[in-house]
Amino acid sequence: MSNPKENDNGTIQVIDKSSDLDRDRSVNSGLKMGKTIDGDVDKLESGNAREADNKNEDHTGQSSTEQEKMDSPKTETKLLPETDKCEQDVNSADVANEDDANEAQDQAAKTMSVEIKDKSPKQTDDINHFDSVSNIKSQPDRGREIKKDVKISGNMKPGKSDSFVQSQNNSNAVASSHQTPRLKKMKKGIFVSYSPDAGFLERRFVVEAVRQLKENNLADDIWFDKDERNTDSPCWFSMRMEAVEKCRAAVLVLSDSYFTCPVSLYEGKTLIERTVSDPNSVKVFPVLFRQPDPSDVPKHFSVFLESAIDLTGEHVKKSAAEKTSVVVGTIMEELEKYATMHTAPLPVTPPDSEFTGEFRKKKICQWSASDLQEWLFNLGIKEFYRQSLAEAMVDGFLLMSLTDHDMVTHLGIESRVVRKKIMQQILQTLDREHKHPDNWHLRSRALRPKPDVVYIIYDPADVRLAQNLKADLKWKNMQVIHHDTVKLGRSKEEFLQINGPSLATASHVVVVMTDAASGSPFIFHEVLFADWLGKKLVTAMFKNVWTGLRASLKAVLGDCPAVDFESQMYTESLDVLEHQIRPLRRVPGVVLEQTYLNKMAEGLKPLEVLASLRGGAISTIIPSDEDSPQVFISYQWDMQSKVDELQQILERAGFPCWADIAVGGATSANHASSGSALANNGGPRGHSSRSSRSSHHSLPHHHHSPLLSAGGGGAGVSSGETLQGQIQRTMKACSVVVCCITPKYLQSDNCAKDLALADALHKPVIPLLLRYAPAESAPNYVRRILLRYSYVDLSNERLYKQNVGVLVERVRKVVDSSMLR
Repeated sequence: MSNPKENDNGTIQVIDKSSDLDRDRSVNSGLKMGKTIDGDVDKLESGNAREADNKNEDHTGQSSTEQEKMDSPKTETKLLPETDKCEQDVNSADVANEDDANEAQDQAAKTMSVEIKDKSPKQTDDINHFDSVSNIKSQPDRGREIKKDVKISGNMKPGKSDSFVQSQNNSNAVASSHQTPRLKKMKKGIFVSYSPDAGFLERRFVVEAVRQLKENNLADDIWFDKDERNTDSPCWFSMRMEAVEKCRAAVLVLSDSYFTCPVSLYEGKTLIERTVSDPNSVKVFPVLFRQPDPSDVPKHFSVFLESAIDLTGEHVKKSAAEKTSVVVGTIMEELEKYATMHTAPLPVTPPDSEFTGEFRKKKICQWSASDLQEWLFNLGIKEFYRQSLAEAMVDGFLLMSLTDHDMVTHLGIESRVVRKKIMQQILQTLDREHKHPDNWHLRSRALRPKPDVVYIIYDPADVRLAQNLKADLKWKNMQVIHHDTVKLGRSKEEFLQINGPSLATASHVVVVMTDAASGSPFIFHEVLFADWLGKKLVTAMFKNVWTGLRASLKAVLGDCPAVDFESQMYTESLDVLEHQIRPLRRVPGVVLEQTYLNKMAEGLKPLEVLASLRGGAISTIIPSDEDSPQVFISYQWDMQSKVDELQQILERAGFPCWADIAVGGATSANHASSGSALANNGGPRGHSSRSSRSSHHSLPHHHHSPLLSAGGGGAGVSSGETLQGQIQRTMKACSVVVCCITPKYLQSDNCAKDLALADALHKPVIPLLLRYAPAESAPNYVRRILLRYSYVDLSNERLYKQNVGVLVERVRKVVDSSMLR
């Protein structure tokens, strides 16, 4: 008989050959001695292991008395804690000597109990905790098992016991693999931005480009909505915008449809916002697939067009695969730097040779190429035409963009009957899908909004503020609804499913902007869903949180009108909000109509402009031109809307303009303080009774003005500078003065002062005739100045459309000549 000895690693090596019965008795005698065994209690597993051990080993020379002794400890051990580690010791022991069994079992029990007792105070219990995130058991510390493990040496006879131990080890390995906590899934860092309204050729190019990029070990790094299978989800828009906000690189496929689709425009604006705020946050790879109309391209997208891979020049006649190779070869080396997983795509499974009917369970946008082939086969389309679509790898995603012209030109389907049959069946299939319960959002988009119904979007933290606003709007005879305050849902899909149908019935949507709104997921998803539904959004700004707003919300809400509730009186701002939602058809006689309209226009500005005027940082989406405005617009307030329209036309043509349209001071207090300063400097601009320009306009309206971008906190004019001084400085820097002539303008102080200043500064003047006004009605010195120049007649709709291009050309000639001087 050999005595047990302890190895260096803390385990016990038993070199004896006792029977299985003696082994059980030795272990249980150790347990009877009151020694504690640390670990998890698992009685059922321990009992099953003993039964399996007793079945698989041959016991020779056992008597009935010994059997009773073996059964007795079993009942006793049910009252004592057991562990998987102790059970592993029991199951792994072997028999070496039958003569000295009793002595060996006593010695082994004593050694084992001492070993465990020495370690138990130093080690904490291993408890199978449940992970609150992944809902799987966390695996106990494997290092402790190794220290307590009992190694077996000696001659082991192969048999059923060996096979059982091996199978048990395999099962333990499988169990441990299931118990390993799952790693957090890494975000896909490369976003593909394209227009959802793109045609067949552009979509096929995008699909082919994504396929080739994935074949270059970017399979798990690219976020493409088609492969994410979310194109039919009500959260599709918000998922795309979230991916744009989090990506490390983006591939932009620019075309004419890209700049006419709101979704792709929002994505581009979000990327511009991110690149300007932090140039290292995202890398953009623009690709120019088709030349857009210059009038449709926003000015801040010019940086993308200048650096884009141009496929409209020498590559224009190449196939989609060849164009894709050009793009991939150009950007691949740089794009790989932003990948994190570098995984190859899954092997492509060959199409099913037999039709299974699985396409009936899917929506059209989710059909694979084989699903489409089976659908065409069921329609009775001949194999010749089916082969044309198969060779072009047309699936449900591409099928949605097919037109009759595409089938003739790019797929060679010349049979009119076949084309008509395919198009009719597509429409019928889409109509059936439209009625599916999961497509409630499509039905909501088709709903006709109810008049005077207002939906308020707010964060649950602002419930009191929203209730007060709701009560005030109801008092003005409006129907006000909002999200369900009792049932919010357990996911964003469920939240939208609960509140989306009621949102679809509203004609206007009011977004309550507060501190809680900047990072609110409720506002994020509801605003994007409302914009996708095509609702008119207006922001009630109770707190200027523009700088902390999410980039995608800036892109969506930046150009939407906003009402200042932060610095203006609540009742006045509420009147402006009411006018935006439900304009008055007739103004009461006691209120001057033009004065009322001017007041409403002054109180309503794009959120981006309003935030910058109220002390917020100027938006990074809009580039702050350091060049002075090239066009100074002189006008009178009776033509404000027309002047604003002309200003936009000139700026789209590349001429920054200055006009004090709908501008206001920072606060009411500023108005009061600036009034005295203006009075001390000769009176405010337009203070005469003949003028209707407000006396407190001190800031330029449009974002292109350098006065706005130069001033801190949105105050374009320094505290000591009067409005007249600002006008003098701006006109001195401009290249041309455009005066908008109406009968009221000729009688106003604005006309006299602006034309006198232009004459003194030797600035060229372009008179625009917006309304007929006889020259005799103007003062003599005004008439003398205007007679030097020829008019551009825009006095009616026909002349406006005919001569607005003449205005742009005349401005261009004057600006070009001034730059040569």
